[in-house]
Amino acid sequence: MAIENIKMPQLGESVTEGTIEKWLVQPGDHVNKYDPLAEVNTDKVTAEVPSSFTGIIKELIANEGDTLDVGAIVCTIETEGGGSEPAEEAKPAETGKENVMPAADTEVTKGLQGTKGSSQPVRPEGSKARLLACSSAFGPR
Repeated sequence: MAIENIKMPQLGESVTEGTIEKWLVQPGDHVNKYDPLAEVNTDKVTAEVPSSFTGIIKELIANEGDTLDVGAIVCTIETEGGGSEPAEEAKPAETGKENVMPAADTEVTKGLQGTKGSSQPVRPEGSKARLLACSSAFGPR
């Protein structure tokens, strides 16, 4: 079983904190992903905090009436699988390859024209160009 942290969400662009008005769950309750956990009040909105996981409520860290900063842990959920410690944040896989640009001497796709460094889209030549010209003349389908 893994222990996952539920954090105070940012409920608005300029919202920096929220107050737990009412818990809708108790320790030991089973919740599904997206089930409401608590009612949170901010200076702009009152909203429900949804569960990010399916599992059993392990601990309510914040009390009703507590005002917490966005990102503060409000409760923990025990989920199936994994260890008993909070899960680490995902890290990119190590492939042993660097992100590299193609070599300067690689062959350019034929039938395309464009200017190096141009922000203009590349336009096809030949029959594709005529087809695109005809279809754009009649508008979107």
